[in-house]
Amino acid sequence: MKQKLFLLFILLFTMTGFSNEKTNKKIRQNEELVHNFFETLNSYNTDKLVLLFSEDGTYEEVCSSRLLKGRDAIVRYINVTLKGIPDSKFEIETIVANEYHATVEWIWTGTNTVGWPDMNIPATGKFIKLKGISVMDIENGKIKSNRDYWDWNSFLKGIGVN
Repeated sequence: MKQKLFLLFILLFTMTGFSNEKTNKKIRQNEELVHNFFETLNSYNTDKLVLLFSEDGTYEEVCSSRLLKGRDAIVRYINVTLKGIPDSKFEIETIVANEYHATVEWIWTGTNTVGWPDMNIPATGKFIKLKGISVMDIENGKIKSNRDYWDWNSFLKGIGVN
């Protein structure tokens, strides 16, 4: 009887270890996906960036209620955003990930040298440092949805408009 219990214990311990190893691997892959996202964003390679999203992926800018659906809409949005502050850089502060999600605290810096004329936001030459959070849902190694949270008024003040 003791031998059977011992074997059962070994079997359960082995299965739990394997499961944890598999879970940890997926968490590391999700963290790597986040790093790839920000490295690619900082390199302005939106053709590569959009491939990190699933084909039906979504990108939501919560503060402005923008919801972009699909890779084409996402790449257009990111291109417009980066054109307004052409020296944009995003720095990762922290990442918290599990098997299906990642939450990233980041800092966006850059100088408003171009602005966004279509939104009546002029170039001001002001340097901005804005904190934000991205919440990503990850499926099959791709970003299924991304939701960015940051303060619109802090953004406007930072770029010298408000």
